Amino acid sequence: MIIGIVGCGVIGSEICHALSADGFQGGLLLMDRHYDRAQHLADGSVAATAVVSLQQIIDSSDLVVECASIEAARDIALSVLTKGKDLMLLSIGALVDADFRQRVYTAARANKCRLYIPSGAIGGVDALLAASQGAIKRVTLTTTKPAAGLETAPYVVDNDTNLTRRGLIFEGTAGEAIEGFPQNINVSATLALAGVGFDQTIVRIAVDPTLTRNVHVVDVEGDFGTFTARFDNVPSENERTSKLAAYSAVATLKKVADAVKLGT
Repeated sequence: MIIGIVGCGVIGSEICHALSADGFQGGLLLMDRHYDRAQHLADGSVAATAVVSLQQIIDSSDLVVECASIEAARDIALSVLTKGKDLMLLSIGALVDADFRQRVYTAARANKCRLYIPSGAIGGVDALLAASQGAIKRVTLTTTKPAAGLETAPYVVDNDTNLTRRGLIFEGTAGEAIEGFPQNINVSATLALAGVGFDQTIVRIAVDPTLTRNVHVVDVEGDFGTFTARFDNVPSENERTSKLAAYSAVATLKKVADAVKLGT
């Protein structure tokens, strides 16, 4: 299998390192808007090669992994899927747009390829998917982060939000959360897709300057009963991204390649 990775930041690097260390027998093609970053990452893996264009990635890969940005996801998703190539999308906030989401789903089905969406920085997605086979009454995500992980968010910048004091800074729908915090709250998109949608999933975002971890609490109520799941995640080198998000992508890739599938 040839895997193309678009975006060689924290998550792209983790995928490359993990697959290389695990004795990956296929090939890795790496692309980044900063070619030097892709080349530096490729230099550390015998399985990896840096390339300069998306077309090279699409033509030569069996599966393309997008781990760059919401803008990159919007730019490349349809190009990959219409060529019949599998796609793993990590910047799933791109799917908040219903028209774009439908075109992506339609392209995957029409071209007989697969769209993979990892669980990311939270768990409980299997339980939510199972619960969605009945009626779900409520899905709420409460995320608390250190100030450093929030200071560049458009919502924070536009509203001159005070991040020096512990407290709630945002409450709204998953769609509104992704618009205001596009690099912080991908987990809300995962919950929305698995559960009751972007307009019905409620997101609360808080800041706590004393924290050193990203904390996510998921509350779900439905015909099945209720569940609450809490995740205290260690941030990666990028304060906006939890290590678990990178690990989730790696685990999904290994699941794709393995004959044994565990989980819903």
